[in-house]
Amino acid sequence: MKITSDSIDLSDFKMNYFIDRSQNMDIDEIQKATFREGKNRLSLGIDAHVTWVKIILKNDTETFKKLYIHDTYAYHASCTAFYAFDSNHTLLKQISFEPRKNINTDLMDGAIASFTVTLKPYEEKTVYIKSDFLAYQIIELKIFDNRHAKENLVNEYMIIIILTTILLTLAGYYSILYVASRHEEYIYYALYLVSSGIFIAYSYGMLSHYFHVYGKLSLYLNAAILIAPVFLVQFVKTIFNTKESHPVENRFLNSIIILFGVMYLYSFIDYYKAMELASPLYIYLLVVMMSVGISLYRKSVLLIKYFLLAHTFYIVASIVALMFYNDMIPFTYLTSHAIAIGTLIEAFLLAFLVSYRIRILEEESYEKDKMILTDIMTALYNKSYFEEALNNQLTIQRKQKSILALMVIDIDYFKQYNDTYGHIAGDEALRSVATVLKEILSNPDDMAFRVGGEEFALICSNMNKKSVLNCAQQLKKNIENLHIEHKSSSVSHYLTVSIGIHFASTYILEDAKKVYAHADDALYTAKKEGRNRVMVYGDIHRV
Repeated sequence: MKITSDSIDLSDFKMNYFIDRSQNMDIDEIQKATFREGKNRLSLGIDAHVTWVKIILKNDTETFKKLYIHDTYAYHASCTAFYAFDSNHTLLKQISFEPRKNINTDLMDGAIASFTVTLKPYEEKTVYIKSDFLAYQIIELKIFDNRHAKENLVNEYMIIIILTTILLTLAGYYSILYVASRHEEYIYYALYLVSSGIFIAYSYGMLSHYFHVYGKLSLYLNAAILIAPVFLVQFVKTIFNTKESHPVENRFLNSIIILFGVMYLYSFIDYYKAMELASPLYIYLLVVMMSVGISLYRKSVLLIKYFLLAHTFYIVASIVALMFYNDMIPFTYLTSHAIAIGTLIEAFLLAFLVSYRIRILEEESYEKDKMILTDIMTALYNKSYFEEALNNQLTIQRKQKSILALMVIDIDYFKQYNDTYGHIAGDEALRSVATVLKEILSNPDDMAFRVGGEEFALICSNMNKKSVLNCAQQLKKNIENLHIEHKSSSVSHYLTVSIGIHFASTYILEDAKKVYAHADDALYTAKKEGRNRVMVYGDIHRV
């Protein structure tokens, strides 16, 4: 490789590599080996545990050059060793890093093993790099000058920081939701995000680079890839209630939990063997999860289509990752980061699923509350909610110093109506009156209640007194205009109502019971004075 300029930023170049199948060749034997040409990014699968790279560097300029060779995946290796030779094959410099044993990790630049090569004008040197992986062999080498080397050390893992932060933030949010609601699916989803985030943070170098995590601890963190599916499956079981509603699918999901749980525990005994077995296990996971998803979709299970969409993205990403690690597709940024990208997309789609479920739960809760607070026959608020609602509105009225009026409405001679026309007709009359009450409401905060057999109430806010009185008169008129025949009434041929009104004082504290009592007194006066009329508490004149 010829160096021809002062600015050196080489992240895409050709080099030579050799796979040492015996895994015990020394540097003298390696110099005589036959290398094959390849790119500076290599993913060679599980059968290339010890791989050597050969780079010939020649300074084709008239100035002194100081180069920095970065091995991006050194933090994953059992051993990364660098050897520099001059053109006469004399060994000039060597160093080895063993992150798994914490040997020379203090000389590493975070996750990166960096090797410095100096070149005089027109000088040539050969660098051999040994990469020893106990699982999948991955090599990514870059060559920089001093400025670009520093920039690479800062920026190399920045995207992983952002991605991990997003996952852990989501996990924190759903942990809070779990504490608030005690819905198990939230904590399972949060644990899935945490375990996935930990795996990504280590697997893509962030923890080693910024927190200098090496040795056995790093293995345990990387093994989070085996525990994440356990939490994901528990999330699926909970959110779709497979234990109670889908026993066959539940048994298959349980098999994933058992297999991955056992493999996670086994990773503490033989980490590298467990990682090798992870590939077929993940294939089993993908097949079972997709099969369960399709089965639930055919049963028209609510929200399953969102899970299928999320899992489809994860399947595609996992297939790409498996092909990448097994040297079946080219080494690119997208293929090498497929798991991270797939996990992020799946996390967002599952977050949408969880959010949708939250909305459904809120709607169900709202409907339950509404049923508790609603009169079944008329669909108005019921008597049990009346006092609470009135006190709430009185509190708002006092703060805003606004007008609040309570109307109490009673159907005239309703007992006689029931005796004449029967209870079925009486129920229909109540529903008709309730409809008129709902239609007369003009403000969002106005509320209509059924507070007795034939007695209703309206809370009117943000209206002046004249508007309230006009509203009451219109209400009385609209009910009579229903033309519901009432032969037993002595005030009209049709069904009529009497209305009592009280305007709550903004100066004297009145609770709901007192306000209602005053409105009821006004109603009593209206009935006493002949019914089919509106009276205001405290007025001596008929309205």
